[in-house]
Amino acid sequence: MAAEKISTGPPEMRVSVAGSDEYYPDDYTTITIQIENTATLDFQSQDPSAPAKEDRPNTAKNVLVSLGSDGAPVEIKTSGQLVGDITAGKSAAATFEIRTAQDAAAGTFTLPVTLEYTYLYYAEDLGDSAVRYYYKDKTETLPLEIVIRPDVRIEVISLEVQDLNVGTEGYIVATVKNVGHETGEEATLMIQRVSGSPIIPTDASYFIGEFAPGETVTATFKASASIDAEQSTYPLSILLSYENQDGDKLTTSPITNGITTGAKIEFEIESPATQLRPGETGIVTVTYKNIGGATAYDAVSRISAVDPFTSNDDTAYLGDIAPGESAVAKYEVIVDKDATIKTYGLDSEVRYKDALSNSLISDPVKVQIEITEVSGLMSALSNPIVIILVLFVVLGAGYYLYTQRKKNE
Repeated sequence: MAAEKISTGPPEMRVSVAGSDEYYPDDYTTITIQIENTATLDFQSQDPSAPAKEDRPNTAKNVLVSLGSDGAPVEIKTSGQLVGDITAGKSAAATFEIRTAQDAAAGTFTLPVTLEYTYLYYAEDLGDSAVRYYYKDKTETLPLEIVIRPDVRIEVISLEVQDLNVGTEGYIVATVKNVGHETGEEATLMIQRVSGSPIIPTDASYFIGEFAPGETVTATFKASASIDAEQSTYPLSILLSYENQDGDKLTTSPITNGITTGAKIEFEIESPATQLRPGETGIVTVTYKNIGGATAYDAVSRISAVDPFTSNDDTAYLGDIAPGESAVAKYEVIVDKDATIKTYGLDSEVRYKDALSNSLISDPVKVQIEITEVSGLMSALSNPIVIILVLFVVLGAGYYLYTQRKKNE
């Protein structure tokens, strides 16, 4: 008589979490479930001439695994999974995508795991090597415990933008609240650039220290807006790094908010073209108007004198110029005597400071200077021979008046 290992009962199933069973609120992750068949095995004498049984009563066949939430603060993203046959003493695994609720409270929660399978209920020996199998379907739900850990979560109460214009640096003032269930130690609030955004943090962190549940804190950051940006609203992320009660270093999920930038500082010239003549030294008066969205502080203008112009006085102090306001600059310009009669445009720019005292330069603007023809009299007076003759006439007239006065005395 030969001995064959056969089971003494139906499958006995058990489930557990493979790996860590701890999660945090607002986790988007996976959970791997280990499905184990713990049915026992015995030895029993069997006539070796009897037909062998292909299936064992302890084998769970075509196992379908489904995961539910049953009121737990967990959303199951994956539907049921077929893991095949699980024989006695063996196991299989099924992985599900889950997301814990953002406002999930800390605690232990039970998720229902539903197993659907068939197993050999009875095998009838019909003789002549024939066997008839009888199967049963079974559905059972087993408990799976997970732990949701307390955490720090932030809520943005308010977000204020100050002096942040295109091409300048300004402030972002954020007020946030800890709406989680844990006190964060060594907490630091941070702002973070969103890829592709022209808003660039320049002073991006604010140390809080201990940050208890329900506590509110206000932090001020510095950020700049690229000169290539437009007056618009752009994304910016806010997040918090901290240590939990176990000393683990954690970071909250970024919260993206809209940051609105003001218009960039620009200038236009209001004054008309200055008229000068070839060979003349004159004063060019230029009125600059701030047509931008912020005040230009300690503004200084400069004109670029190029041929046929020269200047020994090409800068002017304008002071603070608020949006819509104007300031006047005066430059001494020397015109070459061979200058062509036409209107010239000389480049001019304004160097200024933003609200945070960063030094900036405006886009160039054109200063118009119109070179006009010299009048007939002026042309004659510019002739050296004419000048000598005029001098003789003036001297002669003076001598005549002098001699006449002597006679009368």
